[in-house]
Amino acid sequence: METMNALQTTYLLIVLLILSLCYLYGKKNQNVIRLSIVLFLVLQLIYLIWRSAYTLPSVSILSIIAGFLLLFTEWMGYFQSLVTTTLFWKRTKRKKVFLSSFETLPTVDVMIATYNEPVDLLKRTIVAAQIMDYPDDLYEILVCDDGRRDDVRVLCEELGVRHVTRDDNKQAKAGNLNHAMSVSHGEIIVTMDADMVPKANFMQETLGYFSDPKVSFVQAPQAFYNDDPFQFNLFAGDRINNEQDFFMRMLEERKDRFNATMYIGSNALFRREALEGIGGFATGVITEDMATGMLIQAEGWETVFVNSVVAVGLAPETYKDLLKQRDRWCRGNIQVVRKWNPLKTKGLSFMQKLLYMDGIHYWFFGVYKIIYLISPILYLVFGIIVLNASFEDLLLFWVPSFIAAQVFASLISEKKRTTMWTNVYDSALAPSMAWAVLSETFLKGNVKFNVTRKGIQTNERQFLWRASWFHIVLAVLSMIGIVRVVLAFIAPELVDLEINSVLINLFWVTYNLIGIFLVIMIFFERPRYRTAER
Repeated sequence: METMNALQTTYLLIVLLILSLCYLYGKKNQNVIRLSIVLFLVLQLIYLIWRSAYTLPSVSILSIIAGFLLLFTEWMGYFQSLVTTTLFWKRTKRKKVFLSSFETLPTVDVMIATYNEPVDLLKRTIVAAQIMDYPDDLYEILVCDDGRRDDVRVLCEELGVRHVTRDDNKQAKAGNLNHAMSVSHGEIIVTMDADMVPKANFMQETLGYFSDPKVSFVQAPQAFYNDDPFQFNLFAGDRINNEQDFFMRMLEERKDRFNATMYIGSNALFRREALEGIGGFATGVITEDMATGMLIQAEGWETVFVNSVVAVGLAPETYKDLLKQRDRWCRGNIQVVRKWNPLKTKGLSFMQKLLYMDGIHYWFFGVYKIIYLISPILYLVFGIIVLNASFEDLLLFWVPSFIAAQVFASLISEKKRTTMWTNVYDSALAPSMAWAVLSETFLKGNVKFNVTRKGIQTNERQFLWRASWFHIVLAVLSMIGIVRVVLAFIAPELVDLEINSVLINLFWVTYNLIGIFLVIMIFFERPRYRTAER
């Protein structure tokens, strides 16, 4: 085994020292964060150029295909990183605008969309909306009931709010809201999911921005008062954040700088004029929210993200429901790009197009993650080479880029997410999302809008065998690979593995295996006894 020369060793040590200093001093210093971004992008680019030029295998057709797919995946990750680093290059905080900025306060329609949610859950949302801090004569609550339920009608009569129904369920939630628009007249329209409980200061924190006539919609983050399936099934609600927090609180705020805030379906306020200008809420796709926001921005309107928790709701309560929700989001994004390709949508700026395309590209993470998960297994178990490099070269090129990625991720996440938990989330969702994005892209699956179940109570404990089989197979193959590594050292005559290539694959497969074990634990669905969260 070759050893690194003095110059290479010095370079490696200096880079690691600088990255360590960035990690220690970058938490509150934007200039240090920028230095870490530059180092991250440069070291990643050096690594990828080296990978492209010197490490592609050529021993067999399978190795060539596997090696190319892995390299392609790494380059796609780099392009995503370019967008992410652009978002975090500059720290901005939007100036708060108060209701006092209005000469005359606008009228508001609060539209609560419901289909089959439990009545007691819906009641909490209605009552909370009634006690928002805003003049009672200036806002009306409309319960948009696509379930046409008698018990909801009775509830609305008891609470003195308007019960709005229609004859059919055409165009799902978007059609429901569009119908409510046709029977209401408020200057501002608030969209609220049935489980999202607004705080008393909802209007105070959000409505003032409409005093600027150029503002079309204001989006606040979705926050959750229950543990998501990752937190709940792993008994980790007090140790890890909700899986959506990084997007809801970090990415949305950074997109706001480029007037590219994404409408996320609830906790949002619209100027009626802006909605009517695009023909109402977008239809024909199952993610009407993303499409609606994008089309409004294409008309030249300004949008606002308010990074303040002004409403809280229920995250999906079972892993199966979380999968169904993400499947809908994934397919909906592909449908949007098919119907309204951001790159071809007139009126969007370069950064708006880039950020929307990056958001759509994100949903291919399932495909990319599967490639990362199976690559070390291909070599350790089946002898298929995916990366032709010496251990010393990997130390010189891969280690600095890997550490730089960890430092960058840590500095921008503000404890909303860690690289290890990102690995767990992505590994858990990878098979389902890979199937969703590929089938929707190439097969154009006709999937209907499905409402995510909320308010679930069960005393059953179950293991999700159907969702877990892929990860169980990966875990078994990973352990076989580790056993073969041990044999390669103690009985090399029994196992044909190149010792020089074993170490990086051993680290890789072990890192993946830790995540896979945590994922398998998530598939043990715990019972939920409480009818409501405290």
